[in-house]
Amino acid sequence: MTWSSLPSTTLRPLAFDRANRGKSTKSQFPLFQLPVEVLQDVAPHIPPADLETLALVDRDCRQLARSVQFFHVKLTYSDTSLGILETLLAEMHGTQSESSQILGSCIRHLTLDLGHPRLTETRLSRYPTLLGFHKHLPGTNNAQTAYLHALATILCNSLPNLHSLNWQSRMPISTELMQSVTASNARHVVINHALVHAHLDAFDFYGRPRWALESFNLDVTCISDSSEDADMIVAIMTDMLRAASPTLQHLSWKGTRLPFYISFGREMVVFPRLRSLRLDAVRMADFTILSSFLSSNSRISSLEISSLDRVTAEFLDNRGYMQSLECFSWINQSNAHEEEVIAFLEANCQIHSLSIDQPLSPLTIETRILPMIESHFRYLTSLQLVWGSVSIPDTTLFIIGSLPQLRKLWLSAGYQFGWCNNWRIEHDVILDALRPLHQLESLAFSRDSYEVNGHPLLDSSVDKYYVNSVFPVDLNFQTYLKPDERVLIDSLGQKTDISFDHARSLQSRLMKAAWERWHQEKMIALANVYANTFPLLQSCFIGQYPMRVEREGLKVNVIVETTLRQENFRP
Repeated sequence: MTWSSLPSTTLRPLAFDRANRGKSTKSQFPLFQLPVEVLQDVAPHIPPADLETLALVDRDCRQLARSVQFFHVKLTYSDTSLGILETLLAEMHGTQSESSQILGSCIRHLTLDLGHPRLTETRLSRYPTLLGFHKHLPGTNNAQTAYLHALATILCNSLPNLHSLNWQSRMPISTELMQSVTASNARHVVINHALVHAHLDAFDFYGRPRWALESFNLDVTCISDSSEDADMIVAIMTDMLRAASPTLQHLSWKGTRLPFYISFGREMVVFPRLRSLRLDAVRMADFTILSSFLSSNSRISSLEISSLDRVTAEFLDNRGYMQSLECFSWINQSNAHEEEVIAFLEANCQIHSLSIDQPLSPLTIETRILPMIESHFRYLTSLQLVWGSVSIPDTTLFIIGSLPQLRKLWLSAGYQFGWCNNWRIEHDVILDALRPLHQLESLAFSRDSYEVNGHPLLDSSVDKYYVNSVFPVDLNFQTYLKPDERVLIDSLGQKTDISFDHARSLQSRLMKAAWERWHQEKMIALANVYANTFPLLQSCFIGQYPMRVEREGLKVNVIVETTLRQENFRP
């Protein structure tokens, strides 16, 4: 995750007049005396239990409740999903009465998460319309095929207000289903984990297809390894991009699951509205795709790109200045080409945000990255750096502290994956070095760990700080137990109806809960120090806790935003 990623689509119910398909409101319920714009702001805040009660009042109230309850639907193979699909099919075929509420017009966001098939004809028999799909399919099609056929049908015909579609299923995507996705009204599409085969046809019409997308997130897996099939799959993906090119504004394309190189062939494709681009390990056969995205007429303001392949590295090395570029994120994997990316950065010192979210060597940061930033990046307000070492040199911290225009800063070091957090953060040094950053609004430390003077028989090593949860030797863990927990742990030795193993397990869980409270208290105290040091600080991430800073006069209040620790920072 970086600070220059694709903008998220705000999940928000439709205005009631659209969910009600423009029909006049007959209800006398007081909510409908509000202007439509006000009702749209109020309705999402009605508690779920009250929505269920509201749905019993009359038809308009029922439709209002549905517009909130079903604006975001997740379809699986569950009975609930089967019921939703059955209702949508019934609406499409006109088998529900005209006075009945309409579900399809309420759905704005749809997620498809279809796991291992558990559908049988027996389960489908409870849903007459779905069962009819099963019986009318040719051959010996199973219940899952009937479900997917019904899903394709409703995507094309039953969801007039569909805004976004999120495919999150590790299964082959059929031609029928893919064509229904491209024919749907969704303007924001995510296709993640789908298995793509060489005979997939994404569009069901001839000529040059049009796919009116605004944002597209593509991360698929190729089923076949043959070179012939690979060429066909490349053509499928590039056809999708060509079709979306006139309207596409945001593209995220991940290629780690694609064992081949990509090209637009001899054609250059124009993306006149593209503003945000993420290319993560997409291996380029030539310059055609990069030249199409990043042409001299490009208006891209946010670019995230990896430099694993030589073609991408050479393109960046020679691309030069991009006038519209404001945010750049280097998805830096091991064995990536560094010098070419640094040359691209040197040509684009106008950027406001720089993110390098994977480790760089301390030498590269100290001798190439930071001197370049210090000398040329006058407009940089957001910076993320990761050191490929277990510490951050004091000298580099003081260089960062000499960039007074910074408003967002995200630092990390050491291992970036797994349970091992081996960056022993030194907050005193960081505070001293960064003190000149008076404009700082957001500060994040990820993968930070701490040293504890624990009992000599316990492993208190820095890299196992979060795993072993060791208390300081001079601190009694019962200090951080709730009163009822203290009573429980004091009574363990007196209970004869509890086994030793159960008592030991219970004690361990209570000690872990106490440690989490102690750790959170310590992180809040640190956040208070940072909040008092940086007068404009609004948020921070320390010790795996996201926190916000509230100020009232001279009083500073730090509030933890999650009950559980978050291993990774999510800006």
